[in-house]
Amino acid sequence: SLALVVLAGTAVAALGAVRVHLLRRRGLAWADVGLRRPDRSPWHLAWQIPAVTAAGVAASMLVLLPLGAGPDEADDPGGHAIAADFIAGGPVLAVLGLLTVAVLVPVAEEVVFRGVVLPAVRARLRAGAGITLAGAVFAVVHLMPPALPYLFVLGVSLCAMAEWYRSIVPGMVLHGVNNATVFAGVLAAAGAA
Repeated sequence: SLALVVLAGTAVAALGAVRVHLLRRRGLAWADVGLRRPDRSPWHLAWQIPAVTAAGVAASMLVLLPLGAGPDEADDPGGHAIAADFIAGGPVLAVLGLLTVAVLVPVAEEVVFRGVVLPAVRARLRAGAGITLAGAVFAVVHLMPPALPYLFVLGVSLCAMAEWYRSIVPGMVLHGVNNATVFAGVLAAAGAA
């Protein structure tokens, strides 16, 4: 599927750009962008994953329902067409899609947004403002207006986690679980349609 190639290619290009620009040219290590052992126990993810998901869903409902958006209006309009491509491609393409959205994309996005963007913003702003702005950038860059409330909560939460853990690794796990859940839901909805 073209969507899979574009998604994977973008993630690899982002990681390559960080590798060349920040790590090689500036002499930084992966640990400098947060790819290091967390300072706190990753067992906190057991409550953080459901809490962030619930907060994102609640934010979406609080914003979208008063605007008259129901489940159909809140869906990504291209999501079902992309999911149909994955289903038509058989199980191999579906597994490749899952690996891309649940592993490759979260790694790339956490390196870029929490490893590069967040520290750059935090160098200029206090914690609350920096985390909020970096989370908003994450949400807006996804270019999915109906998902903005959810993505904003997710982005802010991942930024707060990066600061709290002093690592982007737990955020990669939460991000991967989130993306895998969304991917499975979209595939299930497209298969039922």
